[in-house]
Amino acid sequence: MASTSILQSPNDPRQFEYLKLSNGLAVLLVHQADSEKSAAALTVNVGHFDDPADREGLAHFLEHMLFLGSRAYPQAGELQHFISEHGGSHNAWTGTEHSQFYFDIEQQHFAAGLSRFAAMFSEPLFSSDYVEKERQAIEAEFSLKLKDDSRRIYQVHKESINPAHPFAKFSVGNAQTLADRPGDSLQQAVSQFFHQQYSAQRMSVCLIGPQSLAELRTLAIQSFSQISDHLPAKAPLQVPLYLEQQQQLQLNIKPHKSSNRLVISFALPDIQPWYRYKVVSFVAHLLGDEGPGSLLALLKQQGLVNQLSAGGGIDGSNYKDFTLAFELTVAGRQQYRQIVQTLFAKVRLLKDSPFPANLFAERQKLLNWAYRFYEPATVLQTATDLALNMQHYPLQDVLFGDYRMEVPPEALYRQLLDYFCSRNLRLMLVADDVTTDREARWYHTPYQLQPLDPNWLTTLDTQSPLPELSLPLPNPYLQSELKLLDKAAHMTSPQHFCNQPALQLWYKADTDFASPKGHIYLQITLPQSCATIRQQAASRLWVELLLDRFNQQLYAATTAGLNYFLHVHRQGISLQTNGLTANQLALFADLLRQLPDPVFCPQRFAELKQLLCRHWQNSSKNKPVARLFSQLSALLQPQNPEPEELAQALAKLSFADFSLFRQQLWQQLHLEALLLGNWSPADAQQLQTLLTDWQGAQGAAGQALSAVQYRYAQPGPVWLCSANPHQADHALVAYLAATDKSPAQMARFMLANHLLAPRYFHQLRTEQQLGYLVGTGYVPVNTLPGMAFYVQSPAYPAAALYQATVQFFQQCVSELSLLDNDEFQSLKQGLAAQLCERDTSLSARAKRFWLALGQADYQFDLNQQILSCLNALTASDFLAFLQQLLAPDYPVLILATDSAPENNYVQSLHKAELLKILQRQ
Repeated sequence: MASTSILQSPNDPRQFEYLKLSNGLAVLLVHQADSEKSAAALTVNVGHFDDPADREGLAHFLEHMLFLGSRAYPQAGELQHFISEHGGSHNAWTGTEHSQFYFDIEQQHFAAGLSRFAAMFSEPLFSSDYVEKERQAIEAEFSLKLKDDSRRIYQVHKESINPAHPFAKFSVGNAQTLADRPGDSLQQAVSQFFHQQYSAQRMSVCLIGPQSLAELRTLAIQSFSQISDHLPAKAPLQVPLYLEQQQQLQLNIKPHKSSNRLVISFALPDIQPWYRYKVVSFVAHLLGDEGPGSLLALLKQQGLVNQLSAGGGIDGSNYKDFTLAFELTVAGRQQYRQIVQTLFAKVRLLKDSPFPANLFAERQKLLNWAYRFYEPATVLQTATDLALNMQHYPLQDVLFGDYRMEVPPEALYRQLLDYFCSRNLRLMLVADDVTTDREARWYHTPYQLQPLDPNWLTTLDTQSPLPELSLPLPNPYLQSELKLLDKAAHMTSPQHFCNQPALQLWYKADTDFASPKGHIYLQITLPQSCATIRQQAASRLWVELLLDRFNQQLYAATTAGLNYFLHVHRQGISLQTNGLTANQLALFADLLRQLPDPVFCPQRFAELKQLLCRHWQNSSKNKPVARLFSQLSALLQPQNPEPEELAQALAKLSFADFSLFRQQLWQQLHLEALLLGNWSPADAQQLQTLLTDWQGAQGAAGQALSAVQYRYAQPGPVWLCSANPHQADHALVAYLAATDKSPAQMARFMLANHLLAPRYFHQLRTEQQLGYLVGTGYVPVNTLPGMAFYVQSPAYPAAALYQATVQFFQQCVSELSLLDNDEFQSLKQGLAAQLCERDTSLSARAKRFWLALGQADYQFDLNQQILSCLNALTASDFLAFLQQLLAPDYPVLILATDSAPENNYVQSLHKAELLKILQRQ
């Protein structure tokens, strides 16, 4: 059966076809003519809710096992190797009620990849050898997240709900829940679970690529018709998430990382039936507003909170927690009940006010624009989104469902607001100083449950509106109509619109995506912002204070399809705006105008200084691999210091010091900008005038600066130990850098990563089970190509991880000497396909050109140069490069959590010694 009754944007050129296979499997086919890749995603209505009570984590374990061999393709890791070597990627996830599997690949290899992918779901092997290996992998994944506060808090939440609801189950699993039992091995359990849960009628598949719909249809039928259809669709979930005694509670939770947060939640029913109205997200918009008269503005004024987010929370097929999460100040921690009362005052305002039709119409207009001017995603993102949407929306709304926003019935709006009452209230206070009396299972999170005071709850329900609170005003950024440039205005690459010593402006009109959007990038070089660690810390606090001010004054812009970003870079700050071009230049001018002159109050300075220091200090509790990469960046880029160094410098900074820093900041100003998108030459001229006038108003102009950067060229491997008392896991990062930054070297390092990444993961993670976090990456530092190998292990010391890596190097050099020319050409083609990928969106294109400017690639042809070098590379030359790169005496920089092995090649140094070497080179 085939159908095409799917609503799609007038700006969407793709073709769609829906069909149901003979086994009941729902399939959506998408023909995207301009794609170089094809992709597939399969979503199944099975998740950790379906775990047997005595086998928690089994759905997650099954997700792992499905990748490790099928009857048609028995070799474990074969699918991953095939996809990777043909320019693709793959992954999977297990959620509460759904699991998803997906991959993309060069389109000419899609049929072969799809055959391997589909075989996972028809006849998986569940080999006993890999059952044991993946049990260890699940245990390693569990261990990796033991100090993860999101998991720790999640577990407390699970223990405070109705224990009969499947949300209460432990979702990840570990060696204990997945242990073999007499007469019930894990291999038997996972096979039985697969046959009891996975069936075609519970699945949805999306195939997308440049193939015709007829070709995709044939592939779907050939690949997926073998999946069993022995099970019906699942029955709806009926067990309530909360019983009466589990409401009106406060959970006090002590975090691993220092924190002061308050989460207020209201229990709602299943909100999926209301998707046509987006009424829950609309209420989140009203409560999460950050402009004048908002809940956040008042609480900031009272010195109680730093940030607010509204509308999050868990949701599923019969429940939804609507949460408001507050980042508290020190005063807010002590007066958190006042925050709750102020929220109820805002809710009372909504309940007492008529339905705000004008504000709803604004949200409708934005969604309508987003739908009308649809921008394509990657084929992989499209496949995953649509395979999941098929589980939630009727067929006609598979595309439109996310954009559909009809005016809700008045009764529905009032019904929703009625859920915001003390009867449905729960509080979660996450802070270092809370009183606790128990520990959560599995993650050992200290916490306490206590009932909320009934008298206080009655007070909340009778809370009156406050005069300082109001509904948002009409959005001034939504008044303009959208206009598209004529297609003839399109430019293939940016032009140097303004070329002055202190101002560089590049401009590119872009009509490829028929989008009314644009991007503005501006890099402001400020020598006095980055010369010392103290200046670097002060710069970051200054940016936080600016964003704090902007968020209130310009919040309306962010709700009108406009976005702004301000961050510190190594020579100053970067300002970026994007979104609808209408009013964007006005927003950019507003931001620019406020940069030099805002007046900050000492109280807000102290609050954000404390928040930023705490954030940096918490970095010591990050995953070991993340810490090692941060240290690597700081070693080679001294203007990007480690978080602990920034925290120490910021802690000593007084308000007077900060005021003096800001006075000295605006010297030797240099600007480099890019304007790209739905912009006319007149817009480019307006931006040039704006930048010239603004730069002149600041005083002395300056030259662009060269970043202070080091490269490692010491003979032989150097080992830097970075012990951390907060971490039990061991980790290793091995960084191998090129000797020059030529396109030829870039091609070689990219190809080495393309070749070695799946092999390293399979060998150290799948086969040897040395850790859960294992991988490689192409890591250019200071524009110098390089490659990093990383592994984190709960059981093996760094020396063992290093030895395993060296053995992997030796094995690779030996095996790859047998690589024949056809295999080598196929390998090159896989990487070439990635280098040749078209921009899938205006945003991706803007980022690419801005990155090119940052690399001084003013011809915008670096990828083409790399591709030419790749095409010219011979198998013998590449093998010689690998033999040199993976040799024991190559100058590799090794960062590790513990001591070096006894090895003639490895020189162990302290950080100060290594810095002296780097500074001399």
